[in-house]
Amino acid sequence: MVDLFLGHSLVCNNRDRVEYDTERDVMLRLQNRILLLFFGSADCQRCQEFIPTLKDFFKRLTDEFYVERSAQLVLLYISLDQSEEQLEHLLKELPKKCLFLTHDDPYRRELESMFEVEDVPRVVVLRPDCSVLSPNAVSEISSLGTDCFHNWQESAELIDRNFMLNEEFDDKKMRSVTDPIRRLKYKPQAYQKSVP
Repeated sequence: MVDLFLGHSLVCNNRDRVEYDTERDVMLRLQNRILLLFFGSADCQRCQEFIPTLKDFFKRLTDEFYVERSAQLVLLYISLDQSEEQLEHLLKELPKKCLFLTHDDPYRRELESMFEVEDVPRVVVLRPDCSVLSPNAVSEISSLGTDCFHNWQESAELIDRNFMLNEEFDDKKMRSVTDPIRRLKYKPQAYQKSVP
């Protein structure tokens, strides 16, 4: 999937509009992740109606308020808008963690023809190797919600980012990546071992 976007600038939909344009940046953002290409337009009523569903779907899988660990998922908005103002209007409705291609990037139209987008909204789901998992997942996201991600994850055979923990941590809920180190350092009662 990384190859699909090398040489193109991906912009984060946050206040700073951070650009990911180097090979390293793009690899870090896209490698070993399922990619949702959301084709839409601000002047499309169906897109306006679908965006809250897509936003909720994405937040429930990536926001730490809902999940312990963010899903291996990237949302990339491909604007089919006629103007920069329309693009900006729609970006206000999308999650802050999503990426997008700038309005003046001609690659938007190449992607539109590559994935044969004829109507919007359309969500093309890609595996990490760029093969298509779902050519249009709008109805799937609307009807199944986050359950469809688990189906995609299984089909995509993603490499799990978890690492094996020692047996002593198996039953405990971790609050962060450094939680096991912190527990060892401060030795909570539950983890102290009796010395014979």
